[in-house]
Amino acid sequence: MTNFFGSLDLTVLGKLVRQHPELVRKVNFKDGEHQLLNIDVFQKQQPDQYENVASIKASCKKDLQKEGLNYYLANLKVSQYQNDGQQHQQPARQQPAPQQSANDNDDLPF
Repeated sequence: MTNFFGSLDLTVLGKLVRQHPELVRKVNFKDGEHQLLNIDVFQKQQPDQYENVASIKASCKKDLQKEGLNYYLANLKVSQYQNDGQQHQQPARQQPAPQQSANDNDDLPF
């Protein structure tokens, strides 16, 4: 199983909760009342330029979303730490070999 890490943007979260209080559910637990926000986690098909492989977004139906309000709370990267708490080496990502065009010359200036 792959572990991920990232940082929640509490500024975005605060604005979202103030403008969409209906997204927050109050639930009673043994230790008292908790406020919960449902989230969606999206895994990207390819890592982006910053090596992010997934995103977290507040769960809100499209027709209830407010224009100009950011619903994305975090980007996630693959963690180098696994469930055992030990650091594990990530497999090196192979870069595709550059393709040579028919116009490339092998006459290098050095």
